[in-house]
Amino acid sequence: LAVVRVGGGRSKFARRERWGVIVDRTGVVVAGGRSTRFGDREKALAEIGEEPMLRRVVTTLGTVADEVVVNCRPDQRAAFEGALRGVDPTVRFALDDETDEGPLAGLHTGLAAADTELVVVLGCDMPLADADALSTRVERGRATDADAVVPTMAGGPEPLHAVYRGGPAREAAAATRGAGQRSLRALLERLRVHGISVGDTVPAQSVTSVDTRARLRELRAETESGGR
Repeated sequence: LAVVRVGGGRSKFARRERWGVIVDRTGVVVAGGRSTRFGDREKALAEIGEEPMLRRVVTTLGTVADEVVVNCRPDQRAAFEGALRGVDPTVRFALDDETDEGPLAGLHTGLAAADTELVVVLGCDMPLADADALSTRVERGRATDADAVVPTMAGGPEPLHAVYRGGPAREAAAATRGAGQRSLRALLERLRVHGISVGDTVPAQSVTSVDTRARLRELRAETESGGR
């Protein structure tokens, strides 16, 4: 696994051609949060079906992207690298220079490491993300002039289950943080967003996030009975 440290700028290691392969789409996993509601365990390493959530998410992204970038804190990298050993897609790490700045900062770091036209983003706590739904979103991203294709629910958009156009998203993330804003919705306000209703081409379970241990137990029971 190659390691890249990315600050506010774009990584010099992120190129359209890497190891002789043209890279067109990058997957980004945002995994650097402290997961305070999850207790003292590392949420990304909690297992669903005997597999860490992080590994499940990376594997899913690997079906729709040419490589996957995992954003995390420097102190998480060793454990994450171990959990991803032998995983199929090419994986790089984009390490936060400043920790505990929230998911927007993590997304910005991941976007800065992805020098491709399209960037497919997932949170590390979405182990049931649907590859077909993500693929459909990628195609919509190509077909529209939107900067982001984002699923929407009753509670609003889900920015960590979305497809972004790399250049505009990087610029918007930098501008949002520069304005002192930390929310992902503030980022979306700076972008042309194409919304997709959950239940349309996005299965509800695909956007399920695991924020607490109680939710983890529920999801384990659901997947055991459903076979996923």
